[in-house]
Amino acid sequence: MLENLNRLFVAFILFLAASCMFLSLVVLFIPEILGSDFQLEAINSMNRSSDFTISTSSIVEQTPSDSPYIVNFTVETPYLEAVDQLHIEVYSEGRLLADIDCLEEYSSYADYNVLTRFDCPAVLPYDYRSSQDYEVFATLQGEDHEYATDPINIHSDWSVYERNFWNISFILFIAVGAGYLLIILPVIIAIAYIASRMKHPDAWPGEYTIASLLNPFSNGKTLLQRFNSFLISPYFWAMEAIGIFIILLYMLIFAQAWKSSTALIAFVLSGMIAFLVPFLWCAAFWYADFREREPLRILVTFFLWGMLSGLMAIGINSVSGLVFSVLGLGFLSSFLIAPPIEEFFKGSGLALLAEHHEYNSIEDGLVFGFVIGMGFSFVENWIYLLGNPMGSDIIGWFFLFILRCIIFSSIHGIFTAMTGGVIGYLKERSFAAPAFGLIPGFLIAAFFHAMHNSGQTLAYVLGVGGLLTYCCILIPMFDYGGFFLLLIIFLWALLRKR
Repeated sequence: MLENLNRLFVAFILFLAASCMFLSLVVLFIPEILGSDFQLEAINSMNRSSDFTISTSSIVEQTPSDSPYIVNFTVETPYLEAVDQLHIEVYSEGRLLADIDCLEEYSSYADYNVLTRFDCPAVLPYDYRSSQDYEVFATLQGEDHEYATDPINIHSDWSVYERNFWNISFILFIAVGAGYLLIILPVIIAIAYIASRMKHPDAWPGEYTIASLLNPFSNGKTLLQRFNSFLISPYFWAMEAIGIFIILLYMLIFAQAWKSSTALIAFVLSGMIAFLVPFLWCAAFWYADFREREPLRILVTFFLWGMLSGLMAIGINSVSGLVFSVLGLGFLSSFLIAPPIEEFFKGSGLALLAEHHEYNSIEDGLVFGFVIGMGFSFVENWIYLLGNPMGSDIIGWFFLFILRCIIFSSIHGIFTAMTGGVIGYLKERSFAAPAFGLIPGFLIAAFFHAMHNSGQTLAYVLGVGGLLTYCCILIPMFDYGGFFLLLIIFLWALLRKR
């Protein structure tokens, strides 16, 4: 009975994943298909008012040396109501490049209810063009009114920035290329050598051969065994790759990587950099499982699933975030919405293979979950690095790299490893429906994830005190505390007698 429930649950997970990927396709590509006319039409359809204007003292011809650069705008408004939203929106060639909330700095309506003049700095980012024109609007939206100002047009010459970009990119290509040649390639060779000498005592004859890889449906005696063999075969990897290709296609469209050599170089270089640390983390955790290092084909499935889970989560995250923003609770979306959604879909890959005979211990679950998290982290870091192209503002770009790819490099792996450990615990106790371990597992992971994401919420609610609480208490307790907790459980699971 429980075995049947387990398989129904797995089928439900697959259906939910496919449905959410379809939602993400709609959310990602419909705005691109509708294009600039749709985006600007919404602005142009809003009412104009002599009481609502935007101005700037900055010159309209800019030659910036870093990205983004800040332009200070002054917005004159009528008296605002509590539900009003005041934004500055920056467009270039019809694409929305920046959306700034001019009321974000105020903690309550009482702080600005008598104001009619707001100073609002807006960011104008480099968008991979040597010369770029921006249209800057102010918008005011309430329960029964929508206003927009006429645009302020600003022209930017990014030639200085691009010279810096090329100088830095050349250095980075040499450094990253050396990293792949001197670190990644030897690690790959070492992993392949170690894996070729491994024995898997629980495997049936011929399970991990080239023939079984190419013809998984003949591998195993039962339907479940053949299904699990399919999940760790190139055929399932190809299905995962289709979804990953969609993510990469969107990233290409977002960066418009075909429109200039700088855009293409930034796309490729960002991906190369984003892959380095997640790969090394995966190799380290796989090697550390010295009692029974798992077949590499299982890890490939999980790493690709981690990459694919980003596509599953984008649609729901975007729709939920929009709803929270309309309700005036946008500062809560990264705290309450993203963590459970992302951890559910990352952990769902573990549930798919929960009945595989190689998934039989806590340490297996920790390794598998960590690998999924690293796949997710690879795509997420690629997006962040691509959205912040390096120029003369190299300090800011390196800060982003150090923050995401070094300091917080393992967090997604830590979170999803918790889900994997719960499922592994159920497998050790021969629970007949281990996939249901996803439910308590992803809730634990989501809690740690939410603590990591709580910085924006705490800063909004508590100001400087909230940031200090986040940096000095929550990060050490839940990010690095979670990492050490994971290591302790992992070492205990490895060293105990079974």
